[in-house]
Amino acid sequence: MTDLTHSFLPGNDCFGCGPMNPHGLQITVRTDPADANRILGTFKPAAHMTGFPGITHGGMIYTALDCMGSWCGMVIRKTRAIWILRSAVMKYHRPAFQGMTLELSASIAEQTDDPWHAITVHTEARESEGNLLAEGDFRSIPLPPQKFLAMTGMRELPANWQAWFDKA
Repeated sequence: MTDLTHSFLPGNDCFGCGPMNPHGLQITVRTDPADANRILGTFKPAAHMTGFPGITHGGMIYTALDCMGSWCGMVIRKTRAIWILRSAVMKYHRPAFQGMTLELSASIAEQTDDPWHAITVHTEARESEGNLLAEGDFRSIPLPPQKFLAMTGMRELPANWQAWFDKA
């Protein structure tokens, strides 16, 4: 399966999913071969990502699931936009112990027919045995590049993002 973090955005240095960020979470994202409406991910927390000794910090799991929510808009919704988090609700069920690889999933739980309206993405983090560790609902809004630039005050998009938009 192709890691989308490489194929969609070469040079991606996002803290959550950017393979080019040596200090980031290094999550991988791929399509689900069994369900075209879901994406999958893998997160292998590093030893320095603990909160309570021996347990992965909940903020690291939140960040990984937040990235999955944005990728869901790009891959499943297929709206060529920069997906911005508007709000989120998280629930933690069990601790993710240090050294545990987390299997992530995301699917759109709520959307309209208008590709420029917000979506709600349901995300999950599970241990390799399938036990649910955390789940979240992320409400994201799609912004066209010019609106994103105006909102942030940036003059131009990073080259990899501009290349992705130019493919449209």
